[in-house]
Amino acid sequence: MISKPLRVWYVAYGSNVNEQRFLRYLEGDSDHVGARDATAPRRSRWATVPLQLRFAGESQRWGGGVCFVDPDPDATAYVRAWDITAEQFEDVFAQENRRAIGEPFDWPAAMAGTTAIGASWYSQILPVDLPSVTASQPALTFTWTTRFPLNAPAPAYRDTISQGLADHPDLSPARIDAYLDSCTHR
Repeated sequence: MISKPLRVWYVAYGSNVNEQRFLRYLEGDSDHVGARDATAPRRSRWATVPLQLRFAGESQRWGGGVCFVDPDPDATAYVRAWDITAEQFEDVFAQENRRAIGEPFDWPAAMAGTTAIGASWYSQILPVDLPSVTASQPALTFTWTTRFPLNAPAPAYRDTISQGLADHPDLSPARIDAYLDSCTHR
């Protein structure tokens, strides 16, 4: 049986690549309850992974589409992996899915990537093939279970993602724009 790990690499691909935005899920603010443990991530690392990023649905918070990913061996997504505790991952997942902080979390299912937890937009947990990841600290993200119609993001949402991607050492503003444009039309 797969047990709960102590730490997780939370693989962010949308607005949570932006450090300021992501920390709201840990620290809390007027729109986020925060995590039970507000300690900042130990570190983050950038990677490219075989996921297809798409903008879809209609966000109540942002307007326009939001990011989702699908596994795709021929695709490349720029991601930022945050080194956080497993409990913090549970709390970020809860906030993204409008669940209560501390609600039971099915770690065996999450680690296997075989089932959705709940029925919200981001309820499917995906193990991510991140270089140098160990079984004791898995790389996980979450995404949709229901495919929504593609929809361009609102400017504020896209800007938040762009600002986060600007921290990537190998991405120029032009490359970021081209990447996000390509994700809007697939």
